Amino acid sequence: MSAEDAAADQRAASLREGANVPPEEAVIGCRDVTKTFGSITAVDDVTIGIDSGEWVSIVGPNGAGKTTLLNILNGFYSPDPGAAVYLNGEDVTGRPAHYRARQGMARTFQGLELFEEENVLENVMTVRAVHERPNLLSSLLFYGAGRQVEARNMRRVEEILDYLELWEHRHATVSALPLGVQRRVDLARSLALEPDVLLLDEAMSGLTFDEKYDMIRFLTDLHEEEGMTLVMIEHDLEVVTAVSDRMIVMQKGGVIARGPPEAVTEDPEVARVYTGVD
Repeated sequence: MSAEDAAADQRAASLREGANVPPEEAVIGCRDVTKTFGSITAVDDVTIGIDSGEWVSIVGPNGAGKTTLLNILNGFYSPDPGAAVYLNGEDVTGRPAHYRARQGMARTFQGLELFEEENVLENVMTVRAVHERPNLLSSLLFYGAGRQVEARNMRRVEEILDYLELWEHRHATVSALPLGVQRRVDLARSLALEPDVLLLDEAMSGLTFDEKYDMIRFLTDLHEEEGMTLVMIEHDLEVVTAVSDRMIVMQKGGVIARGPPEAVTEDPEVARVYTGVD
């Protein structure tokens, strides 16, 4: 084997090693995660760790296990026994999604989970109530703490709508809005939780070039100015390589490569399974 071939093999091996950040020390991570549905293994022995402030993109062909992994990270699915999920160093494996939301995790969805017959403001205020709510009595009577919390929530929601350029749509019924605006509403709902970690499942799916550019602009600001940790599932490799600090490539439920985009995209196995190029 030539020195050049040996170096290439070493680079390929390094792309398949364990998480760059130990999951137990990561802002979000998991160890030995497997998820089976009957005879189907959707996620197969995955260990990843993502550091605070990183932008990590998870890519791979349809059916690779990407969304299932995100569902495990945010508590929608429980992994098979023997796995562990960590959030800010805490083992949250048995904790439900709403607990993780209160600990700093938020999530957008590929299939929008919006209240379509409510307006934009109502959609975001509904989620804000999960983040901060007064006691039951003051809420029912709407006085004291209840009124203060309601006013504080409204101010924060208005700031988010202004930031995402949704102010003009605030009283519009969600079902009447174009897809690009609906995806921004979904992002606004996630930001209403004031997360440290934001999981994005195909946030740019179906968007026009201009709508995709706007979404990238908002996410880049969150990443660079707010220091938010972003974990993004995305099919557009051009977008992924432009914005990501690291890429994680999945195939048949397992991780086959991870590392900086420029290294991962040159890996021959990634080219075969993801782009179809030999």
